Amino acid sequence: MNNVHGIIYAYHAFPDLKTLGAHRTGAALPFCGRYRLIDFALSGMMHAGVRNVGVIMQRGYLSLMEHLAGGRSWNLERHTGGLHLLPPYGLSDANKGVYEGGIEALGAVWSYLSDDIREEYILLTRGDLCANIDMRALIDAHLQSGADITAVCADAAVAGSRHSFVPGPDGFAQEMLSWQSGRGSGLASLETYVLRRDLLLDMVRWSREHNRLHFHQDALTHAMAEGCRVAIFLHEGYAMHVTSEADYFRANMDMLDPDKRRTLFVPDRRVTTRARSDVATYYGDASCVKNSLVADGCRIEGKVENSILFGGVTVAPGAEVRNCVILNDTVVGENARLKCVISDKNVQLSPYLDLAGSEQLPLVVPKGSKI
Repeated sequence: MNNVHGIIYAYHAFPDLKTLGAHRTGAALPFCGRYRLIDFALSGMMHAGVRNVGVIMQRGYLSLMEHLAGGRSWNLERHTGGLHLLPPYGLSDANKGVYEGGIEALGAVWSYLSDDIREEYILLTRGDLCANIDMRALIDAHLQSGADITAVCADAAVAGSRHSFVPGPDGFAQEMLSWQSGRGSGLASLETYVLRRDLLLDMVRWSREHNRLHFHQDALTHAMAEGCRVAIFLHEGYAMHVTSEADYFRANMDMLDPDKRRTLFVPDRRVTTRARSDVATYYGDASCVKNSLVADGCRIEGKVENSILFGGVTVAPGAEVRNCVILNDTVVGENARLKCVISDKNVQLSPYLDLAGSEQLPLVVPKGSKI
């Protein structure tokens, strides 16, 4: 698959992520005890044989850069090609704010797209998409279909507003619908596409000439109106765009369901991440852990139920953690009680503390807090 170049949008920092997105992009969010969301896109490309990947960034990307570490975990560390980190060097007014749309982000790295990429095809996806897409099958389907663009869709409701494609009898999209919510009509777009590089350049060029910023409602709508044929590739596994605190909490809690976890962590498409070296987790004599995912390096002496614990977490004697997502190196003090809490990294929670949120509105404790 050396004729395909990967592009990952990793600039999104959605307002509804609030404190979780204050110092990191959505693509850098820790997930399921040991991963980051961008791991799914990078692992999918690795299994598809894509050996050159550009990651479009803009703000708050220090955490993301530390995680990527040159791309070694995904076989992208090489002297020529490999992983390319793309800050907004192409915009003279890059500090004006976040990109308003995908086309504006692509325009910010125009010189990379037009001069540095040698592959004929582009595989374009989002770094905050929680889905294990079979990208090798996607590329094969695109090459065999004769379509100008192949869009990955899910035949299920996707949380939040989304774009959808209405398939025609020939399997090609006959209409695109924007900003739907709920089940809606058509097939939900996962905003993952395969298309020719020259077509993508034409779409960016047209958008710049007409002062358009958005990939779907501007560039793709125009391309379809001009006769561009969009094929649909159906993804049948787990999928969620993580754009809010509630999305993040729900996606992690979903992984406690073995059936959902099995469709995301597929043995044939193993999700690779940057490894953290920790000793095995210690479970005290009085500890009790039920239906939870606990990473290495933890010390559990209290009760943990329906929760996800990242590496280095301490649950002191008498403490109770229920329906929570506890990120790295958090300390839960003696006899503290947590319910529906997302604790960011390096948090110190005092003994006898009682914190509770709800599944729809989880309580988020900011990184490095002492309560």
